[in-house]
Amino acid sequence: MAFEVPFCNTFPLYDPKYRNLFVSINGSLLVESDDPNQNVPGSYQTVSIASNLAKIATADTVMKFGSIGYKDITARYGELVNNIVSSLKKRGFSVVGASIDPVTPDDASMARIKKQDEVEKMMSAPAQPIPQPVAQPSFAAAPVAAPAPAAPAQPQLMKFCIRCGTLASGTKFCTNCGSSLIRKN
Repeated sequence: MAFEVPFCNTFPLYDPKYRNLFVSINGSLLVESDDPNQNVPGSYQTVSIASNLAKIATADTVMKFGSIGYKDITARYGELVNNIVSSLKKRGFSVVGASIDPVTPDDASMARIKKQDEVEKMMSAPAQPIPQPVAQPSFAAAPVAAPAPAAPAQPQLMKFCIRCGTLASGTKFCTNCGSSLIRKN
């Protein structure tokens, strides 16, 4: 006859990214006992023995993982369940089924994780230019703007070349002899 054994284990974990965290691994096992005295569904003693064995096996397995991220533990649930099963088997319990919830950090660790993620997000965002303060106009004597330079005046051209008498075509030099057609004052 199988009975349910819930377990919850909170322990310190060194996460390579977030450093020291406290995480919880919660789960439920469906267990049978070879010992008729311990095969009493709902018996406090039986459930507490199996639960404590599962807690110890959970912490021991995660410690064997070494430096692992808390999010990466879920990828190794198979190894975790196998160690729990073998630990309970040594004490006369057979595991018929197991379910483990996602690994969750405690509240203080979760606050640190969120803060560190925000800082990393801010550091990876491209830098925004710092706006420069706009100069405020003062009521003192305003500088007088210099007048814009005048466009150069077009030179006055003659209608006929003084040298050869050819009619000017609107250019600065005579098309016949090459003399200057600019009128001199």
